[in-house]
Amino acid sequence: MLNSFVEQPFVPRETPDALSRLHALALRYMTSEEINLIIQAFHLAREAFQKSENSAAAPLLFRALDVASILADLMHVDAVGVAAGLVFEAVDADALSLNQVEEVLGASTARVVGSMLRLNILERRKQEVSAAGSRRSLEEDAGSSSSAESKKPRIREALRRQQAETVRKMFVAMAEDPRVVLLKLAYRLQAMRQMCQPTFKGDPQEMITMAQETREIYAPLAGRLGMSRIESELEDQAFQILEPDKFVWVRDLVELESKQWRSYVERVCTILRAEMAAIGVKAEVSGRVKHLYSFYKKLARTAGDVDDLEALKAAADINQIHDLIAFRILVTSTPDCYTALGHVHSLWKPKEGRIKDFIANPKPNGYSALHTTVFCLDDHLVEVQIRTHSMHEMAEYGVAMHWHYKDVGDNASASARELLTWLRQLSEWQHELRASDASDTEFVEAVKGDIFQEQIFVFTPKGEVKDLPVGSTPLDFAYRIHTKIGDSCAGARIITEAGSGETARLMTRMVPLDYELKSGEIVDIITSRSAHPTRDWLSFARTAAAKSKIRRYLKLHERDINIQIGRERLERELKMVTGRVLDAVSEDLENYLSDEYHLESFDDILAAVGADDVRPRAVVQRMIEYWQLREGKEGRENKDEEETVKLPAVSSVKPTTEARLKVAGVSGLLTRLANCCCPLPGDPIVGFVSRGKGVIVHRTDCRNIAGFRQREHERLIHVSWQGMSPMSYMAPIVITGRDRVGLTRDIVSTIADAGISLISIHSNVSGKGTVVVTTATLELDDLEQMYRLFTRLEKIKGVMHVARDLGGHR
Repeated sequence: MLNSFVEQPFVPRETPDALSRLHALALRYMTSEEINLIIQAFHLAREAFQKSENSAAAPLLFRALDVASILADLMHVDAVGVAAGLVFEAVDADALSLNQVEEVLGASTARVVGSMLRLNILERRKQEVSAAGSRRSLEEDAGSSSSAESKKPRIREALRRQQAETVRKMFVAMAEDPRVVLLKLAYRLQAMRQMCQPTFKGDPQEMITMAQETREIYAPLAGRLGMSRIESELEDQAFQILEPDKFVWVRDLVELESKQWRSYVERVCTILRAEMAAIGVKAEVSGRVKHLYSFYKKLARTAGDVDDLEALKAAADINQIHDLIAFRILVTSTPDCYTALGHVHSLWKPKEGRIKDFIANPKPNGYSALHTTVFCLDDHLVEVQIRTHSMHEMAEYGVAMHWHYKDVGDNASASARELLTWLRQLSEWQHELRASDASDTEFVEAVKGDIFQEQIFVFTPKGEVKDLPVGSTPLDFAYRIHTKIGDSCAGARIITEAGSGETARLMTRMVPLDYELKSGEIVDIITSRSAHPTRDWLSFARTAAAKSKIRRYLKLHERDINIQIGRERLERELKMVTGRVLDAVSEDLENYLSDEYHLESFDDILAAVGADDVRPRAVVQRMIEYWQLREGKEGRENKDEEETVKLPAVSSVKPTTEARLKVAGVSGLLTRLANCCCPLPGDPIVGFVSRGKGVIVHRTDCRNIAGFRQREHERLIHVSWQGMSPMSYMAPIVITGRDRVGLTRDIVSTIADAGISLISIHSNVSGKGTVVVTTATLELDDLEQMYRLFTRLEKIKGVMHVARDLGGHR
């Protein structure tokens, strides 16, 4: 069969060896029919290159064979995936069309190649941006260094945009057919292998960029797809390029440790083989040392926050790494896994808290095994992993195994369905981020944080496992289950097991929404029809997906309240600065403001003001500019008319409320109400004669007045509310209540229903997260109106106490 690969004349010198290797790899797991598809793909690619007379045909064909070998060796991809890898270079070089691929190899192969082609176009654009940036930097280094520095952020942002678009497209392609991302990973691995060769000559900056991207995105992606061999190799290659000195140090250290441990590993393996045979378990036993980058990360943790290599060498302690050596036991059945585990524990004492059962609760990427850490020979701590052969294949080759065994569709296993669900969620997740107007930088950072960072595994009460980034909260867990569960989340219970043996029992405890979940916990989400997202939730959520869904809900449901608050704030600011009311705003002015703020309607501006996205002072300034322009135009058209009255300029400082009270029995004198205690009509008051500011009116129980009585009592004067014209007054209040979802919303709604303007509102959770203190500043007519509002507020569920803020919040 191999002869059918090489029977034609166009064969590069290196090709026969590569073909032989690919053929041997395919024979390990493919049928003759599947191998025939690969033979057809090779012939198609070779003939296309032969006809194209492309000078780079031989290297391109050899690279295609190299990629196909990676797909077959490290991933066990099915024949469609390997065939796509063989013909992609010819399609990318315009030597072969997608129609020809579909006609000869089928629609599935053509679809994978087409998706990969779109990703490659984006990758090429990114490389062009990087190359252009490098050329520009070289040119500018010879000229102005300040000019070069100013352009670097733009180059980085252009690269970030291209990277974000590549990742977005990759997620969409993955949801359609995961073979696409497998092909992408194979090409990345082949490129990284080339760059790590001592003879490789390339642009250093491009190498660093690729290595960073590999470490941040492609290696973690391989891990999330269950492809541990690919993940490890990509991590080590990125490590070699990004930190070459540390790489050499760790490599030499591991080689030295491996030599020292070799006899120990052989002794333990011999014992385990004999013990497994003694209990009738057919097993394969092997020992290994952690791969380089994994070993480096563990070593760096022992050194603390140290980055310099010499300091790292001095501070790192290899003796603190307990699982440097790992042993693997491969058995034939799942019951044998547990039998082997029990016998290992009878041989050596297990370390408490280090036994993990991924067979009963597989990881979402399909990984299943038993892990334990034991005090082995000479009391050395070592890790032992126990798997069946099929579990081992799944751990090595990951998602590709599902396609090879046709473990897809309605007949998919539980692990395959979970993985397919995750792939679909990736596509939905990136659409949600795009809908929430996340920037390219935010998108890439969210990818690293939500998907590719270290994960915890949390269980539903039904035993389903959900993976989340470290630091996630019950809100993230609720939205991970379903958007509706998240939107109606009212709390969470953590279910834990107390005691052991016959005395073991399940215990539940309530946790707040900002509780940091821990791996292995069982979380029961409590929902309520009255619960809904609030702005506070954005500070509780850890994942970008949860935050995106919260923002979307707020955008849809808080709009009416924000419009009402925005209208009141804008009305108050407009009245204070110009003396006009909001009803005087014409339709032309509303359209003008909408255009200025790039919003669809004036209501959108009011909602933005209510949500604190736009300052009311800025909107009023635009209104004044509009009126001045319009009145200036009318003045030019009607020169005979009187000069237009100019509107007052906007002051940067909010003026103190002016009042006309009776001072020492005389009305009409200028007085000002103090900001420290905000007196209201009906309050007992006293005046303080200030220098150059008239009489400042305070409440008699104001703490500032107590000081004046001791130091300057002769400047205190009697004042009364008689003679006051109707006006509004600022009144800060304090509302204390039990923290619950929707409390702030209910407070705002009650204030609005009472016809009272809300100037500002702020909430703080105190105590152990159970009590919330809300401070609000209102615009009131008198004390009676305030006390009527207090009665309404005290009827709100959870509100314990309402009072005026006598501490001076203004």
